[in-house]
Amino acid sequence: MALIFIMKQVLRSCFPLAIILFWFILPIYGQTKPQVLVLTDIGGDTDDEQSLTRFLYYADQFDIKGICATSRMGHGQDTKPEIIRAHVQAYSEVYPNLLHHSRAFPSPDQLASVIKVGQGSQKEIGEGLYTEASDFIIQVVDYSTEIVHIPVWGGLRELAQALWQVKASRTEEELAAFCRKIQVHAIGDQDGHREWILQYFKQVNFIANGFAWKGFTGVRELSAFRGMYMTGDLSMQDGDWVRANIHGNGALSEKYQLHGHGTNGMKEGDSPSFLGLIDNGLNVPEKPEWGGWGGRYRLLNQRLFIDAPDFLDGQLNERHSVSRWRTSFQRDFMARVKWATDSFEAANHNPELVVNGMNGTSLIEIAGEPGEKIRLDASESSDPDGDALEFSWFVYEEIYKPEQPLGLEIEKNGAIARFALPQMPAGAQLHLILEVSDNGSPSLTSYRRIILSAK
Repeated sequence: MALIFIMKQVLRSCFPLAIILFWFILPIYGQTKPQVLVLTDIGGDTDDEQSLTRFLYYADQFDIKGICATSRMGHGQDTKPEIIRAHVQAYSEVYPNLLHHSRAFPSPDQLASVIKVGQGSQKEIGEGLYTEASDFIIQVVDYSTEIVHIPVWGGLRELAQALWQVKASRTEEELAAFCRKIQVHAIGDQDGHREWILQYFKQVNFIANGFAWKGFTGVRELSAFRGMYMTGDLSMQDGDWVRANIHGNGALSEKYQLHGHGTNGMKEGDSPSFLGLIDNGLNVPEKPEWGGWGGRYRLLNQRLFIDAPDFLDGQLNERHSVSRWRTSFQRDFMARVKWATDSFEAANHNPELVVNGMNGTSLIEIAGEPGEKIRLDASESSDPDGDALEFSWFVYEEIYKPEQPLGLEIEKNGAIARFALPQMPAGAQLHLILEVSDNGSPSLTSYRRIILSAK
């Protein structure tokens, strides 16, 4: 932060304000990998195995603190950590080749060391009911100085037990500090612990995906996670697609189930809980209200976020906040699966975006006077494989839609966008998304989020 302050002072002393507004557009959120601790009822619905397979192909994107086997609930009051271990073993077989594409993939031994086991019974919490998983949650959060993201693919029992333990042994201030370091993304309320957590631990950042949860059916139309496999383009997910595009690419690819408990092919109802953590230039993990691959969520009260609707094909629906991105995240998955067996030269990789001379994926913020002319230049963007690039700019109108269209003027085959800052009320933020796709096989997409506001 000190370096950023110095840069600001230098720029202010050397350039007029207008140039600063055009060229000093500070990325305000860092690109450190999110800390992730997964809770999964794996061994119940087969889509958990699908989600775990995808998760491991993106393991370089996360600082994986733990993968905890939790109660299978209605499928058996027990746990199946051996399924997680088998996936990690399969990962170990393709790990050497994955490193050719990203040196950030964690070692199989490191992943194996953070597989933890919860209690078979989904209901009971309290004195003497500590588990390896609940103790580990406390350990991870205590040690961390940043937010710990906890995707919950099944029940919340292990988190509830950890919170009970902290509440019973610490002061209110210590408990609040502990809770503020947690961001939960829970798929439904599968074991009934959600309301208790929301009532007594209000400092926890809680994304309730499928907030209108009614038993195990849920309200499909209001559940963002169902956009993983419902609505939108359904052409890249059935069993035949899995056989043709996922299977046959090493041991880990064979762990991907051909059905997701009630679906032919992909279901992955739990995957939105981590898709929004991937560093692709669109996602901002600690801003669920901004939307991304894992869906978009609105603040209901305090720190509780619930499903928010997006438009797709002219229809407004909560599922669309995930399904609108499906073509991109499925192609991305296809490419990553190939990383397990292909050389760097034979595989496809995401475009690398540069906007006004700034590379990376951090969001860009511009504040100016209404009517001020803005020029965004992404022409220095490139593709690591030498593929041609296609540029697209659009306003994420579900977040904020200005009264008048932005009036984008596009130049240089889409790489440059010009516009005038619109009149906006105080506090409003207009999100302009740059989407860049290559012409590789499969076509891959990267993003850059630009936030506009009035001074």
